[in-house]
Amino acid sequence: MSNQPPYGYPGQQGYQGGGFPPPGAPAGKTKVLNLDYNVAAMLAYLPVCCVHLVCSIIWIATEPKENRFLRFHALQSLLLTGASMACFFVLWVVSIVTARILFFGLLILLVELALLAVFVILYIMGAVKGYQNQMWKVPVIGDIAEKNC
Repeated sequence: MSNQPPYGYPGQQGYQGGGFPPPGAPAGKTKVLNLDYNVAAMLAYLPVCCVHLVCSIIWIATEPKENRFLRFHALQSLLLTGASMACFFVLWVVSIVTARILFFGLLILLVELALLAVFVILYIMGAVKGYQNQMWKVPVIGDIAEKNC
């Protein structure tokens, strides 16, 4: 027998008692909608009709502090939404200021499209990683969310 502690949750095949559970989402359901934690983490990133905002606020308000997995994904989603809104607001102001210059208007449009693609990719990656029970962090935002969840 090896010297490593056994991994897994009680009731899971191969579990021998003791040890540490593998990193990821704890088994269980959310307090409000009775969803699995991985489905709830995925919903925190679903940017359709503000579903991600509503779900993220619900998860942060109702889930206990011990559920760091779901609270982390909900807070990271909220911070990602705030960052995207701030970026697009700045670009909107710059586009108003430079509206008379054709070249800058075209350049700002290209930057907006590139930023939109980046944020959509980040939301999709967050949804996939949340559904896979992984604690995936967006480079700067993830560190902030991890400290505050």
